[in-house]
Amino acid sequence: MSFVPRVAAVVWTVSAFCSPGAALLAQTPPASPEVRQIVTFLFQPGRSAEAFVIYEQQLKPIYSDVPALLRFRGYRESESPEPLDLVLVSSYRGMAGMDEANEALRRPSRTGGSAFALYGTLSALTQRHHDQFVEMLSALSDTAGDGAGLTVFEYTRVAPGAQARFEAQLGTHVRPFELAGHLYEWSESGRMLISDGWDYLRIYGVRSLGSWHRYLQQMRTAPFQQELGSLVAARKTLVLRREARLSIR
Repeated sequence: MSFVPRVAAVVWTVSAFCSPGAALLAQTPPASPEVRQIVTFLFQPGRSAEAFVIYEQQLKPIYSDVPALLRFRGYRESESPEPLDLVLVSSYRGMAGMDEANEALRRPSRTGGSAFALYGTLSALTQRHHDQFVEMLSALSDTAGDGAGLTVFEYTRVAPGAQARFEAQLGTHVRPFELAGHLYEWSESGRMLISDGWDYLRIYGVRSLGSWHRYLQQMRTAPFQQELGSLVAARKTLVLRREARLSIR
């Protein structure tokens, strides 16, 4: 009995599974999710205008030259339960993208100084600042807009062990309800990586304070509110106004 045909069949099968295209596909890692660094500043009394000029005229050109930077946005306070002067949000492809950007920000720029040196100057103008990092959840987000209006940052702390149920509520009940009622211009959701005790951040684009009030009124009467409320331990809301002069990309 000859075994040649069977050997040939095996060789063909292995070749099919080990073709260059299949091997390349198997080795290609999934794209890293977008990660955002959120830095909130409270400047020394009377020094905010000086700090803003440093960002607009000196730091913005440096950040513009950083290839790893996906997007940069600046916000001022509209309404907030805590004092703040400036919120800066920079976006990267994963925390590795942030590492790459930090290396570039340490090096001298085309104007001579580095971003890290300028941050040393800013520290003398700063009363308080804190950093947070959030991994954006694309399945629970729209494409963010930059139109006129307000941007709401809603931080949420959920009950212990409730993360999976909270995300499921957002996907199956909350977002369909919001979208059906046209309760905002756009929204994004993210899972906190480094924060001062918060688990999630949702960002909303709304036209006005009245629009945000309408959103809250509608959500209070939503059919899923009791179940959603049982998962939420605390919330903090900041209403911000975008500074278009600080935008990059």
